[in-house]
Amino acid sequence: MRLLLSAALLIGQAGAATPPQPLAPASRWTVEYAEKMCVVARGYGDPAHPIFIAFKPTPFGEFMQSVILGSRAQLGKEGWFDLTLEAPERTFDKKQSGNRLYFPEGDKAVLTFYISRAEFEGLVDAPTFTVRPKNGPVISVALAMTKALLPALKKCEVDLMERFGYDPEKVAAVVTRAEGERPGEWINQDDYPASSLSKGEQGVVVIAWTISANARVTDCKVIESSGSNDLDEAACGAILRRGRYLRPALDAAGKPVESYSTRRVMWQLPRG
Repeated sequence: MRLLLSAALLIGQAGAATPPQPLAPASRWTVEYAEKMCVVARGYGDPAHPIFIAFKPTPFGEFMQSVILGSRAQLGKEGWFDLTLEAPERTFDKKQSGNRLYFPEGDKAVLTFYISRAEFEGLVDAPTFTVRPKNGPVISVALAMTKALLPALKKCEVDLMERFGYDPEKVAAVVTRAEGERPGEWINQDDYPASSLSKGEQGVVVIAWTISANARVTDCKVIESSGSNDLDEAACGAILRRGRYLRPALDAAGKPVESYSTRRVMWQLPRG
C-alpha cells in the first residue's frame, strides 16, 4: 500500500492496567494517507516484535475496519470466530465477529473485525482496549488514544474526498455528521445479485453518496470498482433504496448542510 503522508501524533501516558495485562505502546499513533482510505495505527508490546492496532475508515463512513497485525503465535489459528470488545466505561455492539488470516509467507498474521464510527470515537481517552476472541489469545493494549487523533483523521478524510471529486470546502464545513438510521441494515446478503452468484463473482467495492441538507440520500457513485458491474450497481442500489438519516449534517453554526459518506462493501460468496 503506497503511503502518501504519515503524521505522527504524541499521545499521553496510558492508564492503569487491568487484567489481562495490557501491552504498553511501542510507537506513536500515526495517521497514514493510503490509496483509498485513511489508516490510524500504533504498535504495542515488545518493540522488536510488536503487535500493531489499526483502524481503517472509508472517508466519513459509518463503520471502520479494525486490524490487528502480529505473529501467528500472537494472534492464534486462522478462521472466523465470535469476539467481544472491552474498554472501561464504554459499550460495544455485542454481535461481533472476526477473521484471522495468515500471510502466504513468513510468520505474520492479521485479525480483522468492524466497529462503528461512534464506537471508535468512544475510545478517545479510554485507558485500555481489549479484544477477546471466543477462541485464541486475548489481546489487550494500553490504548492511549486522545482527541488530538480525531482532527488529524478528519483532515485525511477531507483530502481523500477531494481526490474523489467532492468539494473540499463542503466536506470540511461539516462539524456534526449526519446520523444514519440503522446503517448496518442498509446492505445485506439478500442484495447479492443472482447474476453474480451464478458466475461466482465476488469482490470489494467502495461507494460514496451525498446526504442532502434535508437528510435524504441523493446519489451514489463507485469510487473503487469490485471488477463486476453487477456487484457495483447492487451496492449503490441498496444504499439508494434503504439509506435513511435521522438528521442531516450540521456546520459550526448548527445549520443543516450537504454532506457525504462512503462505504467499503465486501461481496463474498456464501460459505459451505
